[in-house]
Amino acid sequence: IKSMAGDNSLKSFTVWVLVALTTGASAVVMTTVWLTKYLGGFDWNNEKVFNYHPLFMVIGMVFLYANSALVYRVFRNSRKPLLKSVHGILHILALVFSIVGLVAVFKFHNLPTHNIPNMYSLHSWIGLAVVILFCMQWVIAFVAFVFPTLSDSLRASYLSMHRFWGAGIFVGSVASCLLGLTEKNFFAGNYAKLPDAAKLSNCLGLVLSAYAILIVYILGREDFRRLESATTPERVELRQGGDK
Repeated sequence: IKSMAGDNSLKSFTVWVLVALTTGASAVVMTTVWLTKYLGGFDWNNEKVFNYHPLFMVIGMVFLYANSALVYRVFRNSRKPLLKSVHGILHILALVFSIVGLVAVFKFHNLPTHNIPNMYSLHSWIGLAVVILFCMQWVIAFVAFVFPTLSDSLRASYLSMHRFWGAGIFVGSVASCLLGLTEKNFFAGNYAKLPDAAKLSNCLGLVLSAYAILIVYILGREDFRRLESATTPERVELRQGGDK
């Protein structure tokens, strides 16, 4: 199986992926530092329950989600059934983190000491819409690619939509994070004077934006996709619409 179009593309791909993974991991670390150093850490039984929301959404809908999309490129020499399993497991983990993150923010809003209205901000609208779309995408893809109840032509037709919505959901997730960071900074007060917490969260927003650009770029590069010989089962599946 040929890994990629050429050695230069392979070297370039490796560099881009390492930069992307480093950027994504940095975003998770920065989120953790921001929440522990400036927002009091984590506690499920009081107002600190909120802090699980930004951390788990960044881990789930940004970091894990993006890595699940990269599976087919990073492990380009592995068999498709294995890659589908890893792809699906990472998606499930992303969904679990996201659900816990959503429960945390609703729990925080409904605390007797806060009683904050739910679902009133643009951040909450986009965030919930992205999670719902993610769930729909996962279910449809499971039916289409894991249990091939769809015809080959329908699977091939859906594949381009699967790629488009996958990238769109990821970009929407990052956009929701940026809106959430800005919203939290305004709620904290004194934002215009840019205290240390605001500086860190603004830098986090820049890192998340860079991560989104890197992931979309990697997924969009045609020469970064794995190439198989025409006689392999993977190549046959590609012709039937099974490649990612």
